[in-house]
Amino acid sequence: MLEAFKNLFRRKSAEKVIYSSKEGDDTISVVDSGNERSVKLNNITYSRLNNKSLYTNSYWDYFTPLPALYKKPKVLMIGLGGGTITFQLKKIFGGKVSIDVIELSKKMVEASEYFLQKKLNGVKIIVDDGARYIKTKRDFYDIVILDAYEGDRIPSVFLAEEFTLDAYKCLKSDGVFAVNYALSLSALVYLEHYLKDLRRLFNVYTINNPFTSGNMVILGSKEFNRDELLRRIKDGFKENDENRAVLTGYKEMT
Repeated sequence: MLEAFKNLFRRKSAEKVIYSSKEGDDTISVVDSGNERSVKLNNITYSRLNNKSLYTNSYWDYFTPLPALYKKPKVLMIGLGGGTITFQLKKIFGGKVSIDVIELSKKMVEASEYFLQKKLNGVKIIVDDGARYIKTKRDFYDIVILDAYEGDRIPSVFLAEEFTLDAYKCLKSDGVFAVNYALSLSALVYLEHYLKDLRRLFNVYTINNPFTSGNMVILGSKEFNRDELLRRIKDGFKENDENRAVLTGYKEMT
């Protein structure tokens, strides 16, 4: 425990703000600590990248196997943050995966360019409201990833039954809806209700507290059961030392 506090202190001491911008009352910053870069909104971390590895050892990594479910997946990402997940998916799957990102904040898009040093080649970023955009698409995407936040909570519009139904209709017949669900106190209170809504439409599986991050990754599959999800991931996502913890999390999902 003492060593962990020492490492945190060293990281904080080495942090250098390389970008900062105001959007209303919010401050968006890109911070480099030597070993990693992060994007923060009012000091809440929205994105992180390890300078020595593609993997972050946090919840972002749990979205990386999903394109392996399909031959040429088309992905919709709602909520860019700094772009950790989109960057990881492009590095792993390259031109095999097509990614559209919906982000409400122009300033966050600008921050992501500093964060990733403009390395999101081939990713289409659309400045729009994700709940509105998804209504315009039907039977269009293989994967929808929800990672939209206001501070430390998902905006209520994205947890509503209407949005869940729109996500279902937006997906192809064998599509997957994946959610980053941060386990704050208020989110824990609402969790069972949200899972019940999802189960009306999807086969639902959860990966609890990946890397003890306080986040739950929820998967809603229109067609695949747990065994089929795991088989496809095993066939298309090669295990190595860096992603072994991710694959273990999938094997233990409930």
